[in-house]
Amino acid sequence: MNKWLWSILVVLVMVAAPGLDVRAEGYAKPEVIPAGEVVGNSEYVWRSGDPETLVHVKTGEVYTLPIRVSVLHNIHAVGDGRFILEGWQQWMVWDIHTDSGSSFPIEPGSGLDAVVAINQSAETVLWTDDKKYVTTSMAGDILGSITKESMYEAYGLLDDGNVLAFVDGQITKRTVTGEVLETLGSYTGQVRGASLIKGANQWVVTKSGDWEHLNIFDIATKRWIEKDAPDVRNLSWKDGVYYFTIRKMYTTFYVSYNVATNEWREAPIDDADVRQHGPWYVFSENRTVGYTPESLWKAPWKLLVNVPKTTARYEVGRPYEVNGTVTLVDGTVLPVSGTELKARLAYQDDPFVWEQDKLTLQTNGSYDMIFEWNDLDRRLDLWASNYVPLTLDPPSGVLGPISGKTAPNTPVFVSVTKNLYQSNSSDSLLNYQSTTVQSDESGRYTWQPARWFTPGSRVTVKIGSKSGVYAEPIELQTVKESEDTSPNGISVLTKTVTSGVTLKTTPNASVDVLIRSGKYYEVLNEQADEDGLVSIKEFNTMPVDIGTKVYYKLKEAPASAFRLTTVETRVEPPVFSWTRTPLMYDKSINVTSSTDQAYRIYRNGTHVATTRAMPYTFDTPLKEGEVILVTRSSGDATYQLTKKVQAFTPTLSVTDTLMTKTEATLTIKKTSTATVRFYVNDKLVTAKRLSTTRYTVPAKPGDVIRVRAAVGSKSRDVSVNLPKTSLSTLSINDEKSLWVGYVIPNSTVTLKNGSKVLATAKASSTGRVTLRFTRQPINGTLSLTSQGGLFRHVQTSKVTVGPTPTLMTTIPSSASKTLKATSNVAYGTLTLTRGSTVLTKKTVTATSTTLSFASQKKGTKLTLRLVTPQGRSVTKTIYVR
Repeated sequence: MNKWLWSILVVLVMVAAPGLDVRAEGYAKPEVIPAGEVVGNSEYVWRSGDPETLVHVKTGEVYTLPIRVSVLHNIHAVGDGRFILEGWQQWMVWDIHTDSGSSFPIEPGSGLDAVVAINQSAETVLWTDDKKYVTTSMAGDILGSITKESMYEAYGLLDDGNVLAFVDGQITKRTVTGEVLETLGSYTGQVRGASLIKGANQWVVTKSGDWEHLNIFDIATKRWIEKDAPDVRNLSWKDGVYYFTIRKMYTTFYVSYNVATNEWREAPIDDADVRQHGPWYVFSENRTVGYTPESLWKAPWKLLVNVPKTTARYEVGRPYEVNGTVTLVDGTVLPVSGTELKARLAYQDDPFVWEQDKLTLQTNGSYDMIFEWNDLDRRLDLWASNYVPLTLDPPSGVLGPISGKTAPNTPVFVSVTKNLYQSNSSDSLLNYQSTTVQSDESGRYTWQPARWFTPGSRVTVKIGSKSGVYAEPIELQTVKESEDTSPNGISVLTKTVTSGVTLKTTPNASVDVLIRSGKYYEVLNEQADEDGLVSIKEFNTMPVDIGTKVYYKLKEAPASAFRLTTVETRVEPPVFSWTRTPLMYDKSINVTSSTDQAYRIYRNGTHVATTRAMPYTFDTPLKEGEVILVTRSSGDATYQLTKKVQAFTPTLSVTDTLMTKTEATLTIKKTSTATVRFYVNDKLVTAKRLSTTRYTVPAKPGDVIRVRAAVGSKSRDVSVNLPKTSLSTLSINDEKSLWVGYVIPNSTVTLKNGSKVLATAKASSTGRVTLRFTRQPINGTLSLTSQGGLFRHVQTSKVTVGPTPTLMTTIPSSASKTLKATSNVAYGTLTLTRGSTVLTKKTVTATSTTLSFASQKKGTKLTLRLVTPQGRSVTKTIYVR
């Protein structure tokens, strides 16, 4: 036996120690695990090779396996340092402490090829092949065999030496030969596997096709514990808490679940690969550092790195401070300073400097950087350039000059582009002007355009040479062509031909004005009077006419403060306005006005009426998207109000849902004019309309029904999540006084015969309910109602004649003290007699009943009789063998 010093691993820990000391209070440190595969929940790691070895996790001691097992699943930890080894046609129980092994005395080729479970307390092993389950002692003696009935069953070992079986919907305790000793519970669906959680005395059960739930059967309470937990993986149990990972909406979550307190905790770890490694959890393939289930909450799993910059690219030769954050599994975010990080290039050989938590890129180009912190890394693509500063002063109105600042003696390309919304090329204000100017020794550049540039033109500056330097191009817009309504200290009182343009500002203020009419313009400086008024009725070179544009601002304000107004009419316009926006299905519109003038009304461009009366009623209701135009004329100008008819969001609610196994009938309340559609699991389905408020859709329990009510383009959705349940069929005969089935979870369940209430009960969270009642006469009509909040389920059934009982029994020997009676009914009374002497009598509660009696002599004639509550009976004669 080889023994290595554990000091090798200690050295590894010391090498990693400086990085691990950072923020010791914030995150969990992993445990160092020797390389290899952890054997079950033992303290040993298996290593392949020649020879194959086991390494003790804590001491580092190395043990050589006496035979080859080749793969991990051929070695099984028994406990107390013992292992079952499966070699090539050779099985062995090996004690690692004594280095002694005994061959497992089962013939090669017997078919047993898989260890299902090992029970250290009972010293038994459960094996399986394609046809049977076999229980053996630890010495290899076959204790019993159970034939497989189907692929949908599961077996496990109990501490008392018996077997727990999940078969045909029943959970039973059996002997190792398959004889049923006790029924512990039932289940629905098909079981594919079951694992015993020894400390919890619970079994985690996998059901075929059910990847959405964690199913746990508690032996002590004989009850099921079900939690919504999709795609459970990496499950472990420690100190009363289950730990595992689940997948929801393509995201992985780490979860803990305390069954006793029902405390559920989860955290998303969507881009981390968590795997189980014996009693530890590891990230991805790094199997030498593991976390306990509790410490994984504080394990770092994501590193983010930030290299802040003030420009679009990183500047060559400039040091940038680097920092980052580490996210723990529980969501805690811890800061990471640059001194805790390491930096390297992924591929290229570009030079860089990394010192004192600062990064300096030394040449032009792209840097594919990788930053590392402990076992985490983060890749960043950084682009470095020779950078110079570049600024542009706000253009001063429409006059120029254009100026700014950059590096000394640097060419700057400056351009003025005409307003693209203007098309009259003869307008002297529409132009394109450009030049390259050189900045002076201080970096200042200035350019005076040859002509005024039009309001709305764009001024652009950028570095004007290809000398390798880089700066962000800058673009600013001069006075906006469209009217800006934000305040600039001046308001417009009039803007007609007859009244001119009247401006209102502070008394005696100086106002800059630019007037444009066609291809002519004037630049003025006006002073407000003592009332703050500026009146513009005529100009030097142009008259005030319809279409004249006036730009105005306070002289001391920046160029961006220019605002625009346009002369639109000869006289002041009439005032009229909508009372509200026309809506779909309206038949009338209404506008208000302070003057009595006629309105002309248009619908989708078609004139429909001229009237002075409001509101106006149309012949047909309005439709969404129609354009309603109302106009008034004043002098030579026409004024108009335009609105597009809008839809409105309807009301919608679901007040009742009647469920069956295949359909759901919904009662809804909605806006009367709204159309309604139904979606099941986001798929549009055809609904059967029962009335204006009731609809039946094809949906089964567990489906999500979405109801959509729409008025034009506006809609409202209401979702109804049907409870997940199996909805058992009501079937009662005149013998029954008990009915057990599944209805709506947590619902109130009532059984009636006509108006008479026979039984009421509360369904469990899984929908299971038990109803006890007096036996009912044949042909009576029973109704079952399950009501839970929004959901209902109703069934009716006739009381049928109970079946004629059948009876089968085992034949006792003279040494027997029990016999098993099997019937097709689970009620009545069993009586065993010898002549007129009653040996035993027992009430039947299941289809299989065991009777106990004093042993009888060989050849004794016994009579076994079963009588149902309604007097139906069957008799069987037995002779003791």
